Amino acid sequence: MQHFTTLKDYCLGIGISEPKWQHFDVRMFQDNMKTVRHKMPTFKHEFYAIALKLDGSGYAKTGNFSTKNLKATVFFNSPYQILQWDIAPDWEGFYIIFSEEFYRSENKNKKISIDFPFLLIDNTIPLELDKQDVETFVKTFESIIAEHRANHSDAQQVVYHHTQILLHKVARLFQQKVTKTEQTFQQRDNDVALVSRFKNLIEISFYPDTFFDNAEPHKVQYYASKLAIHPNHLNAVVKRITDYSASELIYKHLLSLAKSKLKNTSASVKEIAFQLHYNYPNHFTNFFKKQTELTPNQFRNR
Repeated sequence: MQHFTTLKDYCLGIGISEPKWQHFDVRMFQDNMKTVRHKMPTFKHEFYAIALKLDGSGYAKTGNFSTKNLKATVFFNSPYQILQWDIAPDWEGFYIIFSEEFYRSENKNKKISIDFPFLLIDNTIPLELDKQDVETFVKTFESIIAEHRANHSDAQQVVYHHTQILLHKVARLFQQKVTKTEQTFQQRDNDVALVSRFKNLIEISFYPDTFFDNAEPHKVQYYASKLAIHPNHLNAVVKRITDYSASELIYKHLLSLAKSKLKNTSASVKEIAFQLHYNYPNHFTNFFKKQTELTPNQFRNR
C-alpha cells in the first residue's frame, strides 16, 4: 500500500502538479481531471483534507464510507486513514489538504484533534448538503482559492484563517447532520472495537519467531500505522476506554512477558531482550528497571 509522507509526493503520486506551498494545497476537482489518476487503489497519507463534491460519477472512499450515489457532499479524512477512489473525469468541486504543521503555524499550542475531533472519527461520514449549504461552502472555498492564487506576502496567514472558518462550518454541519445520541453510541462502539484490535495487535507482535524489518513494536506509531489512524487518535481512544495511554498498554504487556520469561525459562537476559524485539539488551534492562526498580537479574534472583 502506498503511503505518502509529503504533499509533493501525494500530488505527484495521484498524477497532478506539485503544490505551491509545502504544507497546504487547495484545488478545484475539474482542474485535476485531465491528469489525475481516475482509479486510485488503497493508500494512506499524513494530512487532513476537506472536500466539497458538487457533481461527478464514481466514488471516493474513506474508511467504511464512500461518496457513491451522493451528489453535493462534504467529506473529509485525516492522517493514516485508508483511502481509495474510482472516479469518472467529470468531478466538480473543491478540496483543501494540509498538514499538522500548517494548522499549528499560527499557534504552536493548537491541536486539531482537540479543536475538531470530528476529523478523527474512525468512520468519517460524508455529509450531504442542501442548496443553502452548497452556496455557503462554495463561497468559502472560492475565497481560499483566490487568496492562494494571488499569493500576496501575507497569503498564508489569510488562507489559514479562511481554513479555520471552513473547519468551523464543517464542524457545525457535522453536529447538525449526526445527532449527539447517534454520535455517542456509534463512537463508543467504534472505540471499543479499535481498542480490541489494538490489544490483539500487541499480543501478535510479540509471538515467538515474529520478525520485524525496521519496525518498532514498542512504539505507538507502529500500531497506529497498522490500524490506519493517527497516533494521537489511537492514544486518545485507548485513554478514553481503558484509562491507560496506548504506550502504557504496550509496556504492561511487555512487562508481563518479561517477568514470565525471567521466572519460567533459563534464557539469558540478552536472549529475552532479543525475543522482545530489543536491538540492544541494555535498552531492555533500562525499560525493566524503570518499570520495577529492579534489574532483570535482580528480579530473577528474588
